[in-house]
Amino acid sequence: MNRRNAVILIILFVIALVGISFFGGPVPYIFLMLTLLVPATCILYIFLVIASLKIYQRSDGRTMVASTPSDFYITLNNETFFSFSSVKIRFYSSFSTVSGLDEDSRYELPPHTSITRATKLICRYRGEYKVGIKEIEVRDPLGLFTVTYRIKEPLEVIVAPAMVNLESLRLDLEQTGAGKDTFTNPSDADVIVREYVPGDDTRMIHHKASAVMRKPMVRQRIGNERTGVAIIMEKGRYSDRPEDYLPVENRIIESALALALYYTGRSIPADVIYRTDRTICEAVRSHADYERLYTSMRSYTFTDADDRLMMFDELVSNRMTTGYRMLIFILANTDENVCNIIGTMNDPDLPIVIYTTGEEPDDSDKVMQDRSLRILGIGTKKPTEDVL
Repeated sequence: MNRRNAVILIILFVIALVGISFFGGPVPYIFLMLTLLVPATCILYIFLVIASLKIYQRSDGRTMVASTPSDFYITLNNETFFSFSSVKIRFYSSFSTVSGLDEDSRYELPPHTSITRATKLICRYRGEYKVGIKEIEVRDPLGLFTVTYRIKEPLEVIVAPAMVNLESLRLDLEQTGAGKDTFTNPSDADVIVREYVPGDDTRMIHHKASAVMRKPMVRQRIGNERTGVAIIMEKGRYSDRPEDYLPVENRIIESALALALYYTGRSIPADVIYRTDRTICEAVRSHADYERLYTSMRSYTFTDADDRLMMFDELVSNRMTTGYRMLIFILANTDENVCNIIGTMNDPDLPIVIYTTGEEPDDSDKVMQDRSLRILGIGTKKPTEDVL
């Protein structure tokens, strides 16, 4: 109830009682009845508006893309014979934004009229949640009472992850020492030694074998050269509150897709490793591979946090992290135990980067154990292209 108008109503009510007590007669009683009838009429009016107001909202389909504006339309319809004096719209604002409309605006609808507003809807996070109109606020013509109620049929959408094109990375292959072959990061074990021939790389000379054979000998590599990276993302959900887990899950999915697109666009093979009912390794070598990965990530489900340890066990037992130039982990959080487990997965000097949403990015990288394992905070607040 409006405080000023309520005070006026109370004063009039007191005046009516005083008139009845000291003067009597029909006039004070009529005045009292009118004083009581006015608020009752206002309350009845509000409930008539609530029962009669028709609300329509629609978007371009039920599926949207995170951070991408979509056309959004709102219609308020008055099909009655009396006016709606003051109607106010309130939106879901935790995970989405409706642009171009002022939530403080109040709308007046004469009989048999409607108001339509065309605007843009931007969903912040991947997932499934309610957007658009959340509540309607109705006020009577005298401003005595205001009633707010939730609409019965909110708009629920499915939001796909955004495709982020990265121009560069905070920590790339070259910066980690994984961009080229070295003796500490060879393509594969040197198991064959042969005699040196002109044109061989002098860095590959095997000095001990040369001393024994008394002639230059070089290492001969076998197997395939390590050229790719492994992008390993977890599926743990650490909260039951959408406002807590949606930003984290969105950042993990968006980061994995952005990194896969970045390396694929530079002809660097990328394998994205994630867990469903088992641990899956999805190779991304072309645009078609990326589209297939993107489709998988649209419906990917995060579940129990214990799945992270189960995935780590499979990675170690099945040696799924061997043969890469660099391992990239994207985790919701990390601690010393997690770092120790991850540290056992790499060959000597094989770079490992852990991106964690539990820390916001800062100017310096955290180094754990040795220079081959680094932790970079990516948080959930800044754009993905600014934190990777």
